[in-house]
Amino acid sequence: MATYIYNGSEEREFPTLVLTVKPGDTFDAPDGLDVPDVSLASAKKATPAVTPVATPAPSAPSDSTVGA
Repeated sequence: MATYIYNGSEEREFPTLVLTVKPGDTFDAPDGLDVPDVSLASAKKATPAVTPVATPAPSAPSDSTVGA
């Protein structure tokens, strides 16, 4: 998906996108959209990187907690 901007002068409908835009509106659409009065506003949206959460290792029982 990419973000596009509508540069036309009147409201416009995109039935296949189920979208109505006004001049200056930005919208998301599939890459490669080639429509008059529409230009690419930004490249593909980056998917946030998922950082694995470190799980702490269980601690071994110490002499002071054994049998407590």
